[in-house]
Amino acid sequence: MRWFSCVPVIVIATVWAPCVGAFERQWQAGVDLGYAGVSWNDEFHGGLGGGVHMAYGMTDAFNWMLEVGGSGHKVCDDCKRLQVLHAASGVAYTLDIIQWVPYLGLLVGGYRWSGAEEASAQYKLGFQGALGFDYRPSRSWAVGVQLRYHTFLDDPFTAHYMTTFGRFELLWGW
Repeated sequence: MRWFSCVPVIVIATVWAPCVGAFERQWQAGVDLGYAGVSWNDEFHGGLGGGVHMAYGMTDAFNWMLEVGGSGHKVCDDCKRLQVLHAASGVAYTLDIIQWVPYLGLLVGGYRWSGAEEASAQYKLGFQGALGFDYRPSRSWAVGVQLRYHTFLDDPFTAHYMTTFGRFELLWGW
């Protein structure tokens, strides 16, 4: 019988909540900034990272994603900083909950590793698993956080790269 007392709250929240969820044909573009970590010589090294991203709502549940980013890491005292650049594309499943939008994504892309102890840049094919959470206070913009795990075709079980970025994005086309 107590659950009846929740019904008015649910009805009011549903009626008054703005409709700002994920939509088909909705475009998103934004910037990312945060922390990145990389395994190098069996040690984990942190650094700052950032990037830009774009997404398109193929349906109300699936988005195409394009992500471009990079990070810098001090991996040894007597060498240049390790720079990791990446660009990837893939698909994300979004779960639209009024203004809160959690999502899971899988992306494939290219990586460029340079600096540190490397004589020349290395290029790798990699995969990303993305877990994100956006808050959309209006239909025009959103803020969020995203955690990505990156691994590589040439060494999928021991080469690790992770990014945790705060995100700001503009939305249009709904």
